Amino acid sequence: MDKFDKEILFEYIWKLISFFYAIIILLFVLVGIITTIYILDGMVDKEISQNGLIKVWIFIISYIILRNLTKPFFIRKMNKS
Repeated sequence: MDKFDKEILFEYIWKLISFFYAIIILLFVLVGIITTIYILDGMVDKEISQNGLIKVWIFIISYIILRNLTKPFFIRKMNKS
């Protein structure tokens, strides 16, 4: 693979990461609303566990942190400094 092909490959990988980032942001809002309702005791359905909410929050926050940590790497590889 030449330099141009690698730039295109890294650009597509970055677009895929950004696509999942958009989905994670929507999930972040949804889980935030569910957590707020759960904390305020407005939740009628008590099948939502606290452990499950904590696991989802950890996944969302870790994905956001990892995406922001890898962003400079992909920007450098795509030569868009």
